Formats: sequence, C-alpha cells, structure tokens
Amino acid sequence: MNRKGSKKQTKITNKKKILSTAGKNKRKAPPRSISKKSIERKDKKPARFKDFPIVAIGASAGGIEAISKLLENISPDLGMSYVIIQHLAPDHESILPELLERKTSMPVHQVKDGMEVKADNVYVIPPNTYMSITDGHLRLSPRIKSDGVYHSIDFFLNALAPVYKNKAIAVILSGSATDGSVGVQSIKAEGGITFAQDDSAKFMGMPLSAIDTGFIDFILSPKEIAKQLEDFPKIINSINSASKPAETETSETELKKIFFLLHNKRGIDFSYYKPNTINRRIQRRMLLHRKTKAADYVKFLQQNPDEVELLYSDLLINVTSFFREPGSYAFLVEKIFPALMKDRNPTDALRIWIPACASGEETYSIAICLFEFLKGRSIQTPVQIFATDINEKAIEKARMGVYSRGLLENVSPKRLKEYFIKVDNSYQIVKSIRDICVFAPHNLLKDPPFSRMDMISCQNVMIYLEHIGQKKILTTFHYALKPTGYLFLGKSETISSAQELFTVADKENKVYKRKEGPTNGNFTIQPPNYYQDKNIPDHKKNLATGISNNNIDKEIEKILLSRYIPASVVVDKDLQVQRFLGTASHYLQPASGKASLHLLKLVRDDLAFDLRKLLYRAKKEKIAVKKAGLVISDNGHSREIEIEVNPLKTPSSSPHFLILFKESKRSLLPAPKDNGKKVQKNINEKRISELEQELAGAKEHLKIISEEFEAAHEELQSSNEEVLSSNEELQSINEELETSREELQSTNEELITINEELQNRNLELKEFSEYKRAIVETIHESLIILSGDLHVKSANKGFYNTFHSNPRDTEGRYLFELGNHQWDIPELREQLLRVQSENVDVVNFEVSHKFLSIGQKVMLLNAQRIPLGENDSLILLAIEDITEKRIAEVQLKESEERFKILLQNAFDIITIFDPDGTIMYESPAIETVLGYTPEERMGKNIIKHSIVHPDDKKKKIEMLESAVANPGQNINVEFRLQHKNGTYRTIDAVCRNMMDDIRINGIIATYRDITDRKILEQQKDEFIGIASHELKTPVTSIKAYSQILQDVFAKAHDKKSVELLHKMEAQVDRLNVLIVDLLDFTRIEGGKLKFREENYNMNELIKEVAEDMQRASKTHKIILKLDGKAELFGDRFRIGQVITNLLSNAIKYSPGAKQVIVSSKTEAEQVTVCVQDFGIGINANLVDKVFDKFFRVTEPLLNTFPGLGLGLYIAAEIVKRQGGIMSVTSTEGKGSSFCFSLPFKR
Repeated sequence: MNRKGSKKQTKITNKKKILSTAGKNKRKAPPRSISKKSIERKDKKPARFKDFPIVAIGASAGGIEAISKLLENISPDLGMSYVIIQHLAPDHESILPELLERKTSMPVHQVKDGMEVKADNVYVIPPNTYMSITDGHLRLSPRIKSDGVYHSIDFFLNALAPVYKNKAIAVILSGSATDGSVGVQSIKAEGGITFAQDDSAKFMGMPLSAIDTGFIDFILSPKEIAKQLEDFPKIINSINSASKPAETETSETELKKIFFLLHNKRGIDFSYYKPNTINRRIQRRMLLHRKTKAADYVKFLQQNPDEVELLYSDLLINVTSFFREPGSYAFLVEKIFPALMKDRNPTDALRIWIPACASGEETYSIAICLFEFLKGRSIQTPVQIFATDINEKAIEKARMGVYSRGLLENVSPKRLKEYFIKVDNSYQIVKSIRDICVFAPHNLLKDPPFSRMDMISCQNVMIYLEHIGQKKILTTFHYALKPTGYLFLGKSETISSAQELFTVADKENKVYKRKEGPTNGNFTIQPPNYYQDKNIPDHKKNLATGISNNNIDKEIEKILLSRYIPASVVVDKDLQVQRFLGTASHYLQPASGKASLHLLKLVRDDLAFDLRKLLYRAKKEKIAVKKAGLVISDNGHSREIEIEVNPLKTPSSSPHFLILFKESKRSLLPAPKDNGKKVQKNINEKRISELEQELAGAKEHLKIISEEFEAAHEELQSSNEEVLSSNEELQSINEELETSREELQSTNEELITINEELQNRNLELKEFSEYKRAIVETIHESLIILSGDLHVKSANKGFYNTFHSNPRDTEGRYLFELGNHQWDIPELREQLLRVQSENVDVVNFEVSHKFLSIGQKVMLLNAQRIPLGENDSLILLAIEDITEKRIAEVQLKESEERFKILLQNAFDIITIFDPDGTIMYESPAIETVLGYTPEERMGKNIIKHSIVHPDDKKKKIEMLESAVANPGQNINVEFRLQHKNGTYRTIDAVCRNMMDDIRINGIIATYRDITDRKILEQQKDEFIGIASHELKTPVTSIKAYSQILQDVFAKAHDKKSVELLHKMEAQVDRLNVLIVDLLDFTRIEGGKLKFREENYNMNELIKEVAEDMQRASKTHKIILKLDGKAELFGDRFRIGQVITNLLSNAIKYSPGAKQVIVSSKTEAEQVTVCVQDFGIGINANLVDKVFDKFFRVTEPLLNTFPGLGLGLYIAAEIVKRQGGIMSVTSTEGKGSSFCFSLPFKR
C-alpha cells in the first residue's frame, strides 16, 4: 500500500510541473524605444546561453534577395540571434556578410569555429562547411554529401532543435532542391516555430518541400515573417518564466482542463506522457496564438474546437525518417532476420508489428530491408507487416506511401530507383512493398494488442512516456511476441521498467529477446481520476448514496422539536460521523494519530463502552435506547450525563443514528456535615448497586456478542470454504475466458485492420479505374480495344473525332469492315495478325493510307496483347495521327536548308557563345573574313583564347559582361581582330543575350568587317583637315582685301560698293565659321582637340559673348539672368565658342521673336548655363538627334544659311571633354532651351 501510494504521489508531483512555467508573468515590458532599451541593457547582466531565441534562416538560389528583405524589416533590438545558412560556392570567398551589412544595423559576422552566439547579431555560414551549435557556440566541420547533395540547412536545424527547444525558430526561404525539409521536423518536434516563404520566392523548391512535410506553421513573405517575429521573444520569455508557488495549483488545474478537452475530442489520455514533452508542445501552441497564460490558452481551446485538433496533432509529433539508424538496420539484416528464418516452415508467415509507425518511413525501411534479405537468399516465406499509430492522418499518409524528395535523404540512389516511383514532384513506394504492409489506427495504451508476432519494432515512443506507460507498453509487447520473438527499440530507450520480461540480444542496437513465460498484467489503464469530479467531498458522496439531506433534516427536526436540543451527532451504519449538532466537544476527544470520523475513535474513553452497547441495542432492536447516570470528570469536576441513541427513519436501506448527550440536573455535591455519614453511606450503597447492574448488563451483553460471534464465525467458515472452492473454479474459467477473449480480440483487430485495408484498396482501385477511364477519354490519340478475333469492343473519343465515326457504326464490328472496308489496310492487317498469333507487340509502326472521308493520313500504330485468361485475350490498338507532324517535318527540313544556305553565304560572321565566352557555333564567313575555319574556333573562349587586339581586349570583356547582365538588349562594340595572316581587321560587333530562347540558348553575335570603311573614313577626315587648312589662308586674304576695298570705296563715297563688300565680308565670315567647324570636327574625330585650362568667371564670359552677339544682331534683344559668382577652371575660349554657337542658333532659328534669354545658375558642385529662344522649336521625334554630327533642323520657309550640322555636335563634345553635360528641351512652334553644366573643379 505504501509503495503504491508513493508512486501515485510521485506522479501527481510530476504533473504539477507541467505548465508551471506557463503561469502569469507580472513583469511589465517597457515601451519599445531604442534609447530605453539601451539604458536597460547597461543594467542587465550579459544574456546567458539559451536565454534568447535563435532564428535559423536557410536559403539557396534566389535567397540573398529574400534574406535582405527579411533583415531590412527586422528591428535590431528584438533580443534574438540570427544564423544564416546559405548555399555558397565552395571554391570562392563569400561576400554575403558585406552585402547583408548594408541591410541591417545589427553586426554581421562570418562564422569562425567556436564563435559565441550573441543576441541582436547576425551570423553567416562560411563556404564549404557544415555548422552546428553547442553550449551557445557555433561549430564548423567539413561538408558531407548525403543522397548526392549537401544538406547544410538540415544539419544545422537538427543540431539546433534539441538544444534550444521552443526557443528555436526555423525560416526556409527561396532555394532549389529540398534542403531544410528534414530539419523543420526536428524544430517543430522540440516545440520550436517554423516559417516558409510564400510564392514570392524566386525558387520554390526548398519552401515547397518544407511545406509538403506538414511541419510548417507560417507561409509568408520575408516582410511578413519579420512582422511575425516582432513579439516572439517577449512571448517566449513570458511563457518560459517560472510561475510563483501560489500559481502551481492553478497550472495543474489548467492542465487537467486541457487533458479533459483532448480526451473528449479524441478519447486519448495524455496524462502518461512525460511533463517536459507535454509542456513543450503546449507552449508551442501558446506561442503561435500569442497566449502567455495557461488560463487564456484553455479559454481559447474551449472557444475554438479546431485548436484542440491542432494541439492533438502537435502532441503526436514523432520525428521519423527512412533508415534513421543505418547500423541498426544492418544488424537486423545480418543477425535478426537470419535468426527468425532459422528452421522456419516455408508456409509459416513472418509477422512483424511496428506500433507508432507515424507516416510510415520506419515501416517501409524495415520492409525494404526484409525484401532485400529474402530476395538475396531466394526465400519465399510469406510476410505480414502490421503498422499502427494513434494518429489517423499519419496512417492515411503511410498507406499512400508518397514522400517528397527531401524526406528521402537517407535513401541510396539504388534503393530510390528500385523501390520508389516518381509521381509528379514526389516519390511513391512501389506496390510490391506497399502490399506487404498493413496500416491501421491503434492506441498502445488502450486497445488490445496483436499476437503471435516474430518481431516488434517500436522506436522513440517510450522516451515520451512516464514509467507506468512504459511498463504497460512492454507488457503488451511481451504478450504480442512469440516465445522466440525480438523487440527492436530506439537508441535512447531501454527495458528497465520490465527487465523480468526481456533479455538483451544486442545492447548497442537496442534489440531484446522475449523471456519465456506467461504475461502478467492488464492491457488497459484506468482512466485518470481527474476526468471525474474531484470537487465533491467524500462525506457528501456517502450521503448522496445513503440518505438525502432533506430527509435527515426533517427527522432531526421532528425529534428536537419535542425536546431541548442537546449536544448530538449523526452517524451512518459504519459509525462514521456525518454531522455535528450542538456543542459536542465535552464528549468527543479525537485521539492522536491518523485523523478519523469513526464515532468510537472520537468519543471519550470513559463513555466508549456504554455508547457501544447502546448503539448495538439500537441497531439490533431498531428502537431508541438510553442510559443515564454516567459520570465524567473534567479538571477534577464530576458531571452526570445521559446518552440516548435514536435510529433514524429514512427511505434508504442504509441505517443512520442520532446520538444525544444530555447533562443531568441532579447535583453531585456532598450534604451538610451532620448528615454526612448517613449520606455517604447512601451514596456508596447506590454506587455499588449501579456497578452491580452495569456488571450484570455487561455480562449479558458479552454473552450475546459471544454467541453471535460463534454463529457468525461458523457461517463465515462454511461460506469461506464454498467461496474458496468457487473462486478456484471461477479463476480457472476466467483465465481460460481471458485468454480466449484476448486471442479473439487480437484476431478481430487483425481482421478489422485487413478489412479496412481491403476497403481502402477497393476505393483506390475504383479511383484508379475512374482515373484510367478519364485519361482514355481525354487523350487526343485514338485508342481501340479489340477482341481476340479483331472485333471492336470499344473506342475512345479521340478515335471518333479523328476518323469521323461513332459508337453505333463501330462497336461490335470487324475492324477491317469499318467505314465500308476503308480500314482493310494490308500493313495494319499484317501487324495485328502477328500480335494475335505470335503475341508480338507493335511499336511505332508507321502506315500511310487515304480515307475517302478525311483524305490522306499518316498513322503511327502501337498494339499489344492483353491476356484475360488461359484462352482469352484483348488487343489494345493505339493510333496516333502524325500527318501534320510529317508535313511540319518536311517544312522544317526545307526551312533548315534555307537557313543553312543563308548562313553559309552570309558576309558577316555569326557566332554563338555561352555566358562564360566559350564558342558554341561559328559561321563559315569567319574563314572569308579572318582566315580561320569554324572548326579552329569551336570550343575556344573569346576572352582566354582571344584574337582581339590587346588595346581592345577590355572592350570585348565589357561586351560579354554587358550582354550577360542585360538579356534581350543589343550591345554595340567596335574592336580589332587578328587575321590568321597576322594583320588586324576592324570589326563592328552586335551581340544579344538569348539564353532564354531554347532554340539558341546562348549569346549570339554578328561581326561585320568595317576595315575598308574605316580606311575611307580616315582618308575623308584627312582630306577635310587638309582642305580646311588650305582654305583658311585664301579666305583670310579675301577678308583682308575686302576690308581694304571698303576703305577705298568709303573714301570715294561709293555706298553701293561698300554695301556689297559688307555682304561679301559676312559671307566670308560664315565660310570661316564652316572652316573652323570642319577643323574642330577633324580634331575631335582624331582625338586631337586640345584645351588650354585657366581660371575664369563664367558670368563675365557670358557678358562678353552677349555684347559681341548683340552688336551683330539688330532684331533680337539678348536678356541676361545671371546667378552669383561662377568661378571655374577650364578652357575659357572653347566654352566661349559653345555660348557663341548656342546664341547664334537661337537668333537664327527664331526670326519672328524679339528676345533671347541667357541664364546661369550656381549649385553646390556645378554651374548651369541655358540659352532660351522663342522660335520654331524642334519636333519631338528629332530632339534626341540634335547633338549628332551633320544633323540640321531645317525650315523651308526660312531664308537661313543651311550650315553643315556640326555646331551642336562640336559644342556638346567640348562640354563633355571638360566633364560636363549638355541637354535640350523643346516644344515645336514655341521654342527651345539649350543647357550645359560644368563642374567647378575637374
């Protein structure tokens, strides 16, 4: 009894720990402000290991952008640490820390081995490493490939989860492949929170793989993930803070309510789970819903039934995987399976039970190992694998046997190929393995077990249970196993709670063997007492079963109404006090020791004997009895009392008694002295008489009790003998019935399981049939099912639509008679007869035939025989109409021939290279232009094996980089390439990135030889330069002679001649401007334009030019709007030339205007000069061309000097070469504004 009581007390104490950390947090969080937090941190001690959450961020392709957005939106003072595991190139130094430093104000570190993790810091994994975390320090190790790829994210998450528990947060961002999908299971199983990026990810491989596991809590964009993380640290700390002692009972109460809700919803008892396990999972749900108090979460559960279901699913999380412990599976194959098959009858089925199978990974791992073992030894023994779990959703997933690629990390490529079929983006276990595995729901702690099992594999279940649950499960396994059966447990589990049932077969691999002997124990656990109403006191429960409160009150009142109410008590038939009335403390004195409400243990010792006799008589005779003259002493004073016992009349069969204690009114004081002797003698005589009466009564009472005792003893002895005899028979029958019942229950359970599996397979077959029918009906190709004698049984819509037929004219008819014998095609007949007689498949046999209704058709035939029985079969004939395909092939071939001829005869070189610059194609024109054959250049790199001139190599590299960075844009470059004979040819190259075009899948470039054109241009420039110089001297002379003649004619007063000479001089000036422009143009083109730099004032220069132009212009007023001082360093003469050109153009192209505005504006780094006219303006389509060489704005109605179109080109080049820019804004018909900006210092 003491031992049981101790165990029970221990269990209750353990349960009080659960949720004790989820109590109220009285501390108030300060308002969120950086200044206050910084002040607080000065007073705080450094954060200890595990005092703050760790956010593990996993990403791959496209992940840098996602990580950047996440960090940009995370506050830098949340008190969490951020560890980034990004797939990086192993052979290159990572610049990711430098990139991320620009996105957050938190310190960003590239991890070094042993680096301590601190709050509000970012840590980035270095290239070519795996990373783990222990004792708050990050550890680095070399990368290891798993299933052919690296799983650095899974590696870190699996290390983080068991250390940081509910303070571990996993975030899976953009990336290809499946890394992270295993790690999120570990995080969630330990109570952590998981996130995955939504469809904003550039690459959805990793997020989708993680989501497919069902272990993701939030699917959000990086910005929304950051928002969710805002409150997590405060909530986690609040939940994890230890509650005050006064709150422990409250936490226990809330826990009971949670268990009660779960039990009502699912019928599952979680009270036998270890407190830490339950606590982590409940706290995880509280965190998800921002609940810091257990009472609030209980209320939320009561109001949201769906949350009860989600909590249930969380509590049942069991992390599993394929071939989780490779060494243990190898031991099964090498030792256990051979032992099970030794001396086995080939017809005796090998039976294996896998309880708590979760989603089936362990089940299929064992099935594959067993299949390989039996196949390798050519053993034909039938196999039955029973897999059970309490979670019906997990069972349903296990039955399907479909898993994402990320969950197959430990499956070798050979096994993946042999035992899995690719279905969309997942993999399904092959049917041969699924067929030997039967999945069914089963509660290990409640439901009857299976029986006659050769092996049981139950991994990582008992670690979550209390001792009593472990004992129950091991007892169940002992019963379920054959005498020679084996038990296979997880790495952290032992049989310590049931060592009398099993022996160790292999300690390292946790394999145990069943001990012989019967199984002792019950297979059901009583429901916990907190499912009952513990708030009802025991004495009230007793009254409820015996006598109603109302009846007792009425009976008591009936008696007491006729008398004074003395001290009294009410007892039941077992003399347990039910009620106290009046002041009974003088008569009841509880003894020391264990508390009791038994009347005879409460009453005074000097009243116990008499009270016992009175109770006996009242109970036997069912009448009220009493005894007076009883003397008691208190503190030396004696009192005489009377005790009365009254049976109470109640409807219940359980008797109750009212006991009254009355004090006598008679005085016990001595009489006066003179009569003292006489009085004393009378008292003594009376006392002797009373004692004699009491003695006689006691003897009589003792005699009656003795007689009744002897009679009762004889009856009891006789009954006991009969009971013993009956008990032996009953025990024997019970044992037989119990054994039969258990066997029947186990058999029935197996039948139910098999039946359920059969129903599921029938449903699966029906779905498959519907699926197949839908496929047949929706495919465009024609399908015909023929009987063995080639009559049409059915055809699909594709056949009827293609060949303009219908079921009425087709089904049941001989194939070759269809369409008025149009289908009697010799080649078709020959092929089908071969299928019919030789059972040979027809594969891609092409037939051309002309039908009367639809014309010439080219058909691709496939046919195969489908056996139905020994003498019956069907033929499936598939007909694909490839007429259009063949026509297209002919057209494509002709097009390819034309294209080939064009390429071979093109004058320009056409080349295709990849983003690295490796040549993938070279057109034949390269031999004509550069002397190389295409074969000599194929596979060469345009940078590493370049034939470009050394001075032009940078241009070609920039061309390649620009093309890679700007898909779809034309990149124009000019460079020189070396001819095979050693000379250089000038090439005008245009390239375009066409990587997205699957027909090209590269960067295409055309090279045009412009060597001869460049020579001609050079000769032209030289000619213009020479001609300009040669023209300048005679023009200068002409102007000088003109001025002399003007003086001569002026003196002769020949005004007409003077006027003509003025006009001639103006034309000479214009000609001189053209010559100067031509000279400047040749200098610019030849790179020989020189500048004489000096300090000058821009505003003064503008004034000088404006004064000169004002003297020449009689029609326009030049208005100056100059701003501040504008001291510059540059070529004053050339800038004056620019202003002169702009003013000249403004006057020239605004003949109807009256003014031109010249303005300057001084800014921080530069000065801007604008010349605004109100003339003809420029057409919007021509604005971008005004600074091109030889471009002119013409107006037919204006009598203006046409010019060469070089002035603005030269002006723009002068400004550009002095570090400035020139621009124009113009509205046609309203005028133009030309501006240029120059820096103060260059």
